[in-house]
Amino acid sequence: MRTTVVFRPTTIQKKALALLKSGAKHVLLFGGSRSGKTTVLVMAIIFRALFYAESRHLICRLRAKDARSSVLQETLLPWLNNTVGIAGYNYLKHESMIRLENGSEIWIGGLGDKEQADKILGHEYNTIYFNEISQLTYAAVTTAYSRLAMRVKGCRNLFLYDCNPGSPLHWAYKIFVLKKTFLMGEPLEKAELYASMVLNPEDNKDNLPEDYISDILDGLPEKQKARFRDGLWVKAEGVIYEKFDESMIVKADELPERFDSYAGGQDFGLNITFVKIGWVGDVIYVLCDYGAFNMTTRSFNEEVSARGLYDTTDSLGLSIYCDPAGGERIQEITGGIKANNSVESGIDFINAKIERKQFFVCENCTGVLSEIWDYCRDEAGEIVKVNDHFMDALRYAVFSDVQHGVVLV
Repeated sequence: MRTTVVFRPTTIQKKALALLKSGAKHVLLFGGSRSGKTTVLVMAIIFRALFYAESRHLICRLRAKDARSSVLQETLLPWLNNTVGIAGYNYLKHESMIRLENGSEIWIGGLGDKEQADKILGHEYNTIYFNEISQLTYAAVTTAYSRLAMRVKGCRNLFLYDCNPGSPLHWAYKIFVLKKTFLMGEPLEKAELYASMVLNPEDNKDNLPEDYISDILDGLPEKQKARFRDGLWVKAEGVIYEKFDESMIVKADELPERFDSYAGGQDFGLNITFVKIGWVGDVIYVLCDYGAFNMTTRSFNEEVSARGLYDTTDSLGLSIYCDPAGGERIQEITGGIKANNSVESGIDFINAKIERKQFFVCENCTGVLSEIWDYCRDEAGEIVKVNDHFMDALRYAVFSDVQHGVVLV
């Protein structure tokens, strides 16, 4: 096999490659736009595939088509051509898989489609690379963890991640920067297994057009500039619940002892989510949430029930307002009824509660908190349909409950 390697990493990329040899099992590269993060991790996978014959590696992101267009076509195939040459690999387009002459495989796929997720998670791997994790839920990522189980002599299995930073409430920030568990906020038991590094466009300027930083990135709005130029974890541009702030996050022991009523919201899909709220007068408290990836509705309902999340005090009932597009799945949810899906009206109502300081979220609601600052609109004013599963469930719970007359606006 011809292996004429022409990859000449920058100084910061050399440090990133060294990080992969540090003993950490989880490695995140985050930072600004076109800083070379993807190139480093793709090259690491190519070298691992070449060095360890018959090994298997996965590159995935939310949507398979994005993985194929941005990672496969723009990075993986060009670098394979520069290392092993066109004759040194076989691209099986139907399988979205590349097979090298030594029997190693590199799979490309998406976790946002059930058929795709089932396909790629039906194998075991030596490397799993989650590309642009700001678009992936914690449940989706951890579901894939069990597939890093292939054994190839001498090959140390690795999880690789990259992203342009999202909000500081995102699960990746908590784990890799704060070194805390996402669900409970406790210090990581083995923090040394989680390593991260910042790569910014300035570090990669020799490989960029001369005017890319000065004319493009420097001219972005402040929040976008902080994220895409400086690699900072900030609220997204166009955040829908812009006025929600950390003063509205309350500790579990600070919640009211009794509530006037309760309601739940249920969203269906590959990422299935549940949110429970409680009312005290006109004030909303988001009490708990739960999400899973690629789980049947019946199993999810049993799990939520077993965790006691349907429980209420004073024998108050709990209606679960479900995504009306759920069809027969609504019948599999305890207390499930169709939700009011007036999106803009529901958003306006929640925003009004936030502005009046009548909206609080328990610190344990990691799903809601991980999405609330990344829930935004695009330049056309349309809601960005990425990582909005808990936001939908929250809206179903709040606004459907209002519309059923439990609480007056």
